[in-house]
Order: sequence, then structure tokens, then C-alpha cells
Amino acid sequence: MPLTPENVPQDHTNLSQMLKHLEQHHALILQAAGEGIFGLDLEGRHTFVNPAAAKMLGYEPQELIGQPSHSLWHHTKADGSPYPQEQCPNYATYKDGQVHRGDNEVFWRKDGTSFPVEYSSTPIRHEGALVGAVVVFQDITYRRQCEKSLTQFRRHTDMILQAAGEGIFGLDLEGNHTFVNPVANSLLGYEPGELFGKPSHITWHHTKSDGSPYPAEECPIYGAYKDGLVHQGEDEVFWKKDGTSFPARYSSTPIWDDLDNLAGAVVTFQDITEKKRMAAQLLEEAKLAEVTRVLGDIGHDIKNMLMPVLSGADLLKDELDEQFPTLIREKAKGAETSYTNSLDLIRMIVTNARRIQDRVREIADAVKGVTSPPHFTPCRIRDVVDGVLDTLRTYAAEKGITLLTDGLDALPVIDADERRLFNAFYNLINNAIPEVPRGGSVTVGGGPGPRPDTVELTVADTGKGMPSEVRDRLFTAEAISTKKEGTGLGTKIVKDAIDLHHGHISVESEEGCGTIFRLVLSVSQVVSSQARPGNK
Repeated sequence: MPLTPENVPQDHTNLSQMLKHLEQHHALILQAAGEGIFGLDLEGRHTFVNPAAAKMLGYEPQELIGQPSHSLWHHTKADGSPYPQEQCPNYATYKDGQVHRGDNEVFWRKDGTSFPVEYSSTPIRHEGALVGAVVVFQDITYRRQCEKSLTQFRRHTDMILQAAGEGIFGLDLEGNHTFVNPVANSLLGYEPGELFGKPSHITWHHTKSDGSPYPAEECPIYGAYKDGLVHQGEDEVFWKKDGTSFPARYSSTPIWDDLDNLAGAVVTFQDITEKKRMAAQLLEEAKLAEVTRVLGDIGHDIKNMLMPVLSGADLLKDELDEQFPTLIREKAKGAETSYTNSLDLIRMIVTNARRIQDRVREIADAVKGVTSPPHFTPCRIRDVVDGVLDTLRTYAAEKGITLLTDGLDALPVIDADERRLFNAFYNLINNAIPEVPRGGSVTVGGGPGPRPDTVELTVADTGKGMPSEVRDRLFTAEAISTKKEGTGLGTKIVKDAIDLHHGHISVESEEGCGTIFRLVLSVSQVVSSQARPGNK
């Protein structure tokens, strides 16, 4: 029951006992409090000090009673500089009557050491008049140590995130970015802080590699902060701010809070464009190594198989030379014509077998890592083309195709690698023959080039022409063949040969209108004197 004029006991003995009881009760509270508590009068002197306060300051309580507070335990700032009393928040309380609180002060012990405190200084009033202040404080050394450790840990973690070579970001349960390290910003093309708080999926994972939309519920990264499982892979693409994409290897790991509740996910990723390029390159090199090995084996076998062909052709010629003169003298019907045709065929077989031998030697050199340099000599285009037509005339006749020439005799002698030029014309004409209907023709023409020091050669057929998608890719790495067993290598051989002669090749073709290849070659090749035939 509160003390009021109406219920104050009239018995002074009882009143005295009640006051004594209250005083003892308050003293017990002060004695038991874990915080330091002391009272200050208007001069800043201690009027009471509880045991906790005295112990923290290294004094006995009675040592402090009546002593000035500021000069005993608040005389110096944390940095060691003097602390003027006028600046002291505790002093201010019993001057301005306001409550002052803080945790940025240090109190000084009797032994000269200090400790950080959290304090509150509250004014004491009696009948409305300011009579002093009560200060409550606690030593927050442990808290400061924990805060320092936590700050150091965060700084260390931040340094790791900043220095990591992988892109790293955190996502909350809505998929919004909670942190993004510099590498992630750089890989995705964003400025620092630009991604913070933005939804992840629609920002950089919205579309699949084939260009189709990527629903969030199918996203494995989204899955980590939904199903709580780790998701990893390297079959995704991430999209940059500028709209381009790159293949990424990623790991999406769930984050759990202290109560084992799913709180989000941390995603690490790398741009594996270069890795994929190198893997593809290694695969191509492995394929090339295997092709080289197989080519070596094939070349060796072809060389061995050509020997009986050439030997057989020589024996056949000897046999013909022995038998046909007798038949011709006896005027056997068709003997002379048959003899002439047979000799032509044997000559064609031998000539082409020797050309195959030359190509096989090229294969063998290539397998050994040796490439044949161009061998430019004075060359008549007519002779080269005639050699090609002689080789292909029987094949063309079987198909009902006529092989023609036009204007080749008027062409000047040019510097050329005859073997490679032969291969170029052979591939162009050989490829044209099966595309021409029976009764059609393939014509090799020649005339002056666009410049005085050039000639222009054409290979024109009356065939069915080419679709635009085939025509436009003819002399590229994506060239395709429309033949059942074609490889697309023929046009590459042609293009390489023309490039070797510093020339140019183009094609004109429309479906149903035939095809014309135009070759422009220089009359003279600029080569060093050492490379000129005959120079030593």
C-alpha cells in the first residue's frame, strides 16, 4: 500500500521501522544487482556505490563514497587523451537533467587499466528539484571481443569472396541476390551493387542455350533453395547484361539457419567457354591424330597395291605389242582401232597410277610432319586441262557427257604448280559430270583476266545447278556434299590450290540453270630466287 497522508501511521515508532525496512530492502537490491550502480550528487561525488560497481572499478565501496567520480574513473578517453568534465555525459545528467546512454565510453580502474562500458545516467529529483544522478553500467569487454572477432571473421570472409576466382552470390528464399562478389559482377557484366536485391533467374538464367524460355521451376539453381539439395552441373548457360551468354559450370548449395530452416542458397560458377574450346580442340587433335595414323596405313597399302597395277599395265602393253601387229598385218577387223584404244587406256592407267603415287608420297610426308612447298614452273593451261580430260573422258562417255574446251590455246604460259592445278581442275570436272544429265556437257574455257597480269578460267556445266544453301557454303569449313558418298573435301582441295596460286575462285549457280566456276590466276608468281625452278 503506497504511503499517503491518509494512511501514514501516526505512531512514530512504526513509521521509523517501516522506513528502516524500505532502506534495507533497497540496499539488498543494490547489493544483489549484477550491474554497477552508483549515485552522484550535484558535484559529481559518490553518494552510494554497490558492490558490483566497486569490484569492476577495483575499489572497496567505502573508498568511493564522497569521492569525485569523473577524476577517479572517467578522466581519460579511450585514445589516451584527457576527458574534460564538461564533455562527460554522466556529468551532463546532473547538470541538464536529461537521461544519457551510450556504449562508446571507457571507465578506468584503480590500477590504471580501463574497460569498455555500456551505461545509462539518469537524473535524481526530489520534490521536482534536481539533486544528482544514478549511473548504471556494465563491463562489455567480452561483447567487444566477440564483436571484434565477428568483424574480423566477416572481413576475412569478405576478403575470400572478393579474391575468389569464381563467381559467388547468395540468394534468399525468393531467389533475390543477398551478396555478389566482384568476379560474379564481372562475368555477368554488372557494376558492383547493381544486382543486390534483384531476382536471379529472370536476370541471368531466363533462357536455355537453344533460345527457348527457361521456367524457374525447372532451374536446378532455383531447386537448391526449394528442395534443400546441392545441385551441380556444367550444362547451363548464364546470360550477361548485354544479352550475350556463356556456358557455365555451377554449384548451388542450400543455406540453413540456426534453427535448421532453409534460408537460401549460395551459388558458385565459372565461365567454361575456354575449357569447352580446349576440350573441343583436344578432341579434334585426337581425331586428327587418328586420321593421320589411318592415312599413313592407307597410303602404305595404296603404294603397295599400285605396284602390281603398274607392273600389270607394262605386261599388258608388252602383250598387246606382241599380238596386235600380227592382227593388223592380217587385217583383222577393228584390230588397229582396238590397239590404239588399248594403248590409250594403258597410258591413262599408268599416268594416273603415277599421279596416285605422287599423292601417296604427299600423304606419307604429311604423316611425318613434312609438307610439300609449291613448285612453280612455266605451265600451259591447255596441257593441264588436256591431262584432266584424258583421265575423265572414259568416265564422261559412260555418263553420256561431252567434255569440251574453249579458248585455252590463246592463253599465255603462266607460273603454276602443275600438279596442284591438275588436282583443282580434276575435282571441278569430276564433281560436275554426275550432276549433268545425259547429253549435256562440261566446258573448260579461258580468256583474259580482270587485270592485265591475270587469266580467267571457267568450268561450266549444263547440269541441274545447286541450291543456294549448298552454293553459299562451297568454299567454307561448312561445305557439304549433295552426293550420296560425297565428303565435301573436293571444293576444299580446289580452294587450297587456287589460294596457293594467290588466285580467286567464285561460283554462279541456280537450280535448273547449271553451274559456272570462275578462277582468276596470276600469270607470274612472286617467289624468291631460291624457290625458282632451276636456281641452285
